[in-house]
Amino acid sequence: MKRISTLITMIALLPGLMTAARVNGRLGMDNVDIHKKGDRLQVNLNLILDSLNMKGQNQFFVTPVVTDGNTNAAMPAVMINGRNMHIAYQRGTIRSLVKRHDVAQEVERHNGRPQSVPYSGSLPFEPWMLGEKAGIVLDIDTCGCGIKLASGQTPLTPLGLTPDMRLAYLTPKVTELPVTVHEGRARVQFEVDKTVLHAEPYTCRNGQKIDNRAQLRMIDDSVHYALTDPNVEIAAINITGYASPESPYLHNEFLATNRSRALAEYLAAKYNLPADRSHYDAVPENWIEFRQQVTDSKELTDRQRADLLELIDRPTYGPGDFDAKEKELKTSPKFAALYKKTILPEWFPRLRATKFAIHTRLKPMSDQKLAEVIRKTPELLSLNQMFRVARLYPEGSPEFNEVIRTALKYYPDDAEANLNAAVAAMNADKNADVKSMLDKAGDSLEAINARGVYLTRQGKYDEAAELFKQAATLPEAAKNLNQLP
Repeated sequence: MKRISTLITMIALLPGLMTAARVNGRLGMDNVDIHKKGDRLQVNLNLILDSLNMKGQNQFFVTPVVTDGNTNAAMPAVMINGRNMHIAYQRGTIRSLVKRHDVAQEVERHNGRPQSVPYSGSLPFEPWMLGEKAGIVLDIDTCGCGIKLASGQTPLTPLGLTPDMRLAYLTPKVTELPVTVHEGRARVQFEVDKTVLHAEPYTCRNGQKIDNRAQLRMIDDSVHYALTDPNVEIAAINITGYASPESPYLHNEFLATNRSRALAEYLAAKYNLPADRSHYDAVPENWIEFRQQVTDSKELTDRQRADLLELIDRPTYGPGDFDAKEKELKTSPKFAALYKKTILPEWFPRLRATKFAIHTRLKPMSDQKLAEVIRKTPELLSLNQMFRVARLYPEGSPEFNEVIRTALKYYPDDAEANLNAAVAAMNADKNADVKSMLDKAGDSLEAINARGVYLTRQGKYDEAAELFKQAATLPEAAKNLNQLP
């Protein structure tokens, strides 16, 4: 609420005659409400007459004037009369004195009483009214001659208007859904030189007993854990088989690849996965983990460790190089005894393993269903899906803005998420963190326009105009440019 007052001196008037009588008092205004309404400037206020003491023959005019110091726009006036002048006005005997004024209303002053006069008016909006110097004053005409500032003027009350700016959200691109990965390692056994997967206990021709139930259960448990959320589905299962370095490289490659394929096909069939969701590959000889075994072993001397690492780290350019390394492990006097006693029976078996990765993602669902998911597990949604949820609510509503903030939380470096969060904040007149968002909003037309709006609110109209020109093919930017003073 604003309240302004000024000391005025009123010159008394009689019909057809100006007198020298003067009356002192204060004219004030409060409840000042100035806003842009469509293409017009709306002004609402109360004139406060509490301190005025008018004789019956006194009369003056109060005219609200919008001004920036150079341009003035007068609104219809209020005629304030003492008792006698009020009666004369009603009888029509002084109408000729007020023809020079655009009188909105006439008021009789009742001395000694609190008295306020509601005033409401409008005038065409002009861009100059947006400037920092633009404000409203009350011109007081005490002679009835229609000359502004004949007797006084209230202090300037700033309009405080900013251009009516338009912002635009940007719908995020449709991308792959976020994927959650559940990883594990199992040691699924196979018959020597065979690639057939035995899910149930099996005795080989050589007497080897194979029981993969525990290892397969480990994978099953991981799958079931990944699918605890009914809204989640398997996006892919990746199987990587690892073999130890003994035997020729090409033979190991064949075994590792086909054993991985056997396990991938088993899981795809068990969980009814499309063929494109089951993937497999192989590491024919697991030299990387062998190296880690050498590094971590406490059984080796420093010399043994150094010699083994030198062998492992030799460059390899093809299967022949790998086979040469294996042959040296078996036959070199430096390694032969260690190979036979420790490496082959103890270390190499631990290198034969299967690594699996279960990739899960959100199932396809309606926007309404997505709205339920975002409340519990927003990390499962893509940015596009989050924006779809936001569009379920009225733009600018608390629900809409909350989804936009959630999107920024989970995609803090995404240009579209930052732009939409900045737009939502500016639409809500919350500009505290807008600049940092706009810095990360990218170079889309929507982002350039949003930066222009931000500068406009800082009063930097020239800089804003340049940005609006850059984004002029965007309808919102073109309209914003035309709104600048």
